[in-house]
Amino acid sequence: MSIPRVLILLLIVLAGSCGSSGGISGSGNLAAGNSVGPIDGFGSVIVNGQRFDSSTATITKDGQLATQGDLRVGQVISVRGDFATLLADTITYRSEIQGPVTDVVVEDPVLGLGTIVVLGQTVRVDSQTVFDGTSFALLATGQLLEISGPRGANGSVVATFVQSKSALGDYKVVGKVANTIPATRTFTIGGLTVDALTADVGDLPADPSGWNGLVVEAKGNAGDFSSATNTFIASKVEVVVGPSLAAGSTLELEGFVTDFVSPAQFEVLGFPVRTTASTVFQNGTSASLGNNVKVQLRGQVASDGVLLASTCEIRSTGVLRTRGDVAAVDVVTGIVTVLGVEWEVRPETELEDDSDADLEPFTLLDLDPGDQVEVRGYLDGTQAVASFLERENEEDDTSLRGPVMSIDLAQFEVEILGTRIRTDGSTQYRDENDAPMTQQAFFDALELGTFAKAEWDMFLGIDLPVDELSLEDDD
Repeated sequence: MSIPRVLILLLIVLAGSCGSSGGISGSGNLAAGNSVGPIDGFGSVIVNGQRFDSSTATITKDGQLATQGDLRVGQVISVRGDFATLLADTITYRSEIQGPVTDVVVEDPVLGLGTIVVLGQTVRVDSQTVFDGTSFALLATGQLLEISGPRGANGSVVATFVQSKSALGDYKVVGKVANTIPATRTFTIGGLTVDALTADVGDLPADPSGWNGLVVEAKGNAGDFSSATNTFIASKVEVVVGPSLAAGSTLELEGFVTDFVSPAQFEVLGFPVRTTASTVFQNGTSASLGNNVKVQLRGQVASDGVLLASTCEIRSTGVLRTRGDVAAVDVVTGIVTVLGVEWEVRPETELEDDSDADLEPFTLLDLDPGDQVEVRGYLDGTQAVASFLERENEEDDTSLRGPVMSIDLAQFEVEILGTRIRTDGSTQYRDENDAPMTQQAFFDALELGTFAKAEWDMFLGIDLPVDELSLEDDD
């Protein structure tokens, strides 16, 4: 199998960046490689848990030279560099979509779950989406957005970064071509029909019948998009070309499994992957793999062009949530403890004060033990990360939502996010549809990793029995 030239819409290297061997920095150099995923932080650039020294790197953003200051947490980037020294050579960012919102569907305002449609592309927003200049609550039709994130198995974009724009010079979308009509040079990307009859398509095969399956960037003027028909007259369509990776090159990816056939044959970000008996799994096994499972992979490119994964971490996509009193605040480490859960507050965490104090801006310095808060977020490995923290006025109800980490069938107790949840004869049980269950049926349905919610009507302490336990969808 030859190494694919059109790998993924995110894994991009500047033209001429490969050496004469066609590899990243020389054939068989195990230290050389690429890391592709959302930016986790700065102080140099952090991606896939690696802190790359970006001091001498060439940085591009949507094809233009840029600086690190132009990048944002949550944007999916490709870092090419030396994995022995973690010195970055190039850092490349290309947004997935730029255009207006034409539809908003709020699925769960409490958990921050919903979908939007932008340029005919279905975009999923969740607790891991980083918002810049807007928020989940402010998403509305007509709003101009820049979106970054990987695509799932159904072709929808799972947004890791959403930025509000006051204006856009061009509308654009990156995606896989389908349904090409050669005579009219039209095709679809997701739910968008692209008219390329008058576009600059010099980068595409001369025969349009060969366009299907190519990953391209289609862009054009704002006035050439019709929201009524989801059609777009493109001014330019170009192929998004990935690097030609040499056998032995290191490759790291974070994204969703697509085109799953078996643990030895699937794709992530469009790159072919296989696991073996030697692959080290975290938070799951090879049986955990399947379409739309989020993974973080690391390994070397084999001679047939496939990423041979040495490690595969199953990443949680479920929304964590706590609502209760703050037990402790550490402003140095950014850790806020609520119901035994140690939440990490990062620079991108949205902080709001909905209490009578109504402070603006509101920071961790304003938060005290005993304050009631609602926190929602996600697991980064084993760390609970807050995407949203809101201080509220004191109310009686308290709740904790997250994955079950242990089950005690003898005592009918569970551990959610490391917090022991106790029950007694008055505890009520419910399924995912809020229908009543017996205690035995509830615990029979539990598995490690299952999401559950514990609720106290009148919270008097974590050691006291919970009033209600319910099964939750792993959103």
